[in-house]
Amino acid sequence: MDTEKWLLAELTELENATQNEPITTSALLQATQQLVHAQAVRIEQAEAELDGRIWSPSKW
Repeated sequence: MDTEKWLLAELTELENATQNEPITTSALLQATQQLVHAQAVRIEQAEAELDGRIWSPSKW
């Protein structure tokens, strides 16, 4: 999650630095932020699923 926080902070900083750029630049940065967040959620879900499968009593 530290990587997600860092990347989102960098993207926010870039978005603030490019306020005078065309709207497409801002839209791209916002879409990238959404993608980063969605990927972080997927990673967390996959890790939880893996933990659940490892600790499944049926596998003991």
